[in-house]
Amino acid sequence: MNRTLSPTASLLDVRVLAAGALSALVVTTVPAAHAASEDWYSRSSPLKAVEDGKTQGMAYGTSYTKNTFLKNHTNYRDAREGGDGVYTQTNYTYRVPDADGESWTESGKTDQSSRTTSGSWVDQYDNDDYSTSHADASKGRVHSKVCEDQAWSPDACSRRPFFTFDL
Repeated sequence: MNRTLSPTASLLDVRVLAAGALSALVVTTVPAAHAASEDWYSRSSPLKAVEDGKTQGMAYGTSYTKNTFLKNHTNYRDAREGGDGVYTQTNYTYRVPDADGESWTESGKTDQSSRTTSGSWVDQYDNDDYSTSHADASKGRVHSKVCEDQAWSPDACSRRPFFTFDL
């Protein structure tokens, strides 16, 4: 069967094809959300808070970027179950423009997990939306540590490793 298209139908087909081609062009030229991640320590070799030669708390996790957020997923536990509470702390710092070019902010947002006295691993998710607080930053850092919360003396804390991400 031979069909002849009317001029209106031909024009409509051309518009549909042009819209499809334009949509494909837009989809292929829009960059994906920037994402990067870094694992820090591991379940079998965790970051440790030590006091008097004894491990008090342990943690490991993944720091990453997603959309306009710096994020930190930590897993932590009390190495001496039932003792003082153990927590993780995440700090965020940013490389921002200043009179000399760029420098790192002295302090940024800080997140602390809840305390646990459990010997089981506990999940914690922290994040900072840098698009609202540091939209002009070129880089961001995620700093992590694990500590034992001590009421009458300074908290026993681990070293504080960090990862730097391009924003």
